[in-house]
Amino acid sequence: MENGQGEAIPQTETQTEIKTKVVDETKINDANVEVKDEKPVSEELSPKVKSEEPSSELLERIKNQVEFYFGDVNMQRDKFLIEQTKLDEGWVPMTIMLNFKLLASMSQDINVILEAIKSSELMEISEDRKKIRRSPKHPLPIYNEEYRKAQEAKTVYVKGFPLQDTTIEKLKTFFSAYEPVDNIVMRKYMDKEKKLQFKGSIFVQFKTLEDAKAFMVRESVKYGDTELIKMWSSDYYQSKTQEREGRRQKRSEVKAKKSESVDMEFETTEYNDKEKEGDKVNLFPKGCVIYFTNVPDECIREDIKECLGELGANVAFVDFNKGDAAGYARLQGENDAKTVIDKMHESKISIRGKDVTCSVLESEEEEKYFMKVRQQMANSRQRNFKGKRGKKGRNTRVASKRRMSESSDVVPAKRGNNSVE
Repeated sequence: MENGQGEAIPQTETQTEIKTKVVDETKINDANVEVKDEKPVSEELSPKVKSEEPSSELLERIKNQVEFYFGDVNMQRDKFLIEQTKLDEGWVPMTIMLNFKLLASMSQDINVILEAIKSSELMEISEDRKKIRRSPKHPLPIYNEEYRKAQEAKTVYVKGFPLQDTTIEKLKTFFSAYEPVDNIVMRKYMDKEKKLQFKGSIFVQFKTLEDAKAFMVRESVKYGDTELIKMWSSDYYQSKTQEREGRRQKRSEVKAKKSESVDMEFETTEYNDKEKEGDKVNLFPKGCVIYFTNVPDECIREDIKECLGELGANVAFVDFNKGDAAGYARLQGENDAKTVIDKMHESKISIRGKDVTCSVLESEEEEKYFMKVRQQMANSRQRNFKGKRGKKGRNTRVASKRRMSESSDVVPAKRGNNSVE
């Protein structure tokens, strides 16, 4: 792939050049990748000098591309180029450079490439004009957390580009009209056919923080007729984190509701069994209900169970839904509520950083609550009964059809001319 192709996480990852292979987005740590051959082109087979004079635009493109290869961003992760620079005091043979496909697509004439980088402050050309390197006057930065934060600070997320026919060259041309850019990363994903597809959004790393700020304060940035959405990369990541947290919270709520439904069904079944068997054990012993108030908005039933369990409570059921300001915790033994509350400090428990006040439900309030619970159980029992009747009816009809023949291979005989098949 080319400079800027693929997706990267600007916070920790940069472009790299790798051997030819298929990778998906989750494996592309170095998003701007370029496919190249490792075998150097022999000098005998290297292209001969062309007589045609290169344009100034072409020379500028070649210069920018070579500076990208040896720039801070690419040299952080480009293992191939890093290894090459270790062999000869940073010098890389031009025969190696011609294996960089994007550079070779611009020109395979060594003299043209050398002419292009002659004016570069970043690059040096060897005396024999066979090698180039990054100038020792511009040492590589230390790639630490401070460096990562500095890179993130000048990176912008931009969305709204066409999903089809958008190339890195088109993007570089587009951004040339704005503040100087250090790097462009096209965000991509792997489709069902294992092909990389452009998401329509990019990360743009500007030369300086001031350049990034100048771009962000622009009231309108359009690509053709489309108004582009732009935000700081840090804000983008934060919004994505919040989205994931929201989905996680929603899944937890659905799971909690299912758990509550199962608990209620189990308790109803237990109540019905005791009623049928004439069990004298009281399902609702006196003094078993704790009424709690001042509950935090984010509190869930599991929080209450956990806090009461730490005090030795044997919780039978928590009558509470997320968002309620108050609720009930039903314990299993007689007068268990008072025993547990006595262990609290000033009849309070701390849930998610907030003091929740607890009290024992007594006398008329307790009886009213038990009546409400019994009614809920009766309603639940009625719903279960209706559901079982419906299922039984369907099974009976299926069984009747199956009994019409002894074997699936036998076709039932018709009763007469008026019989319906």
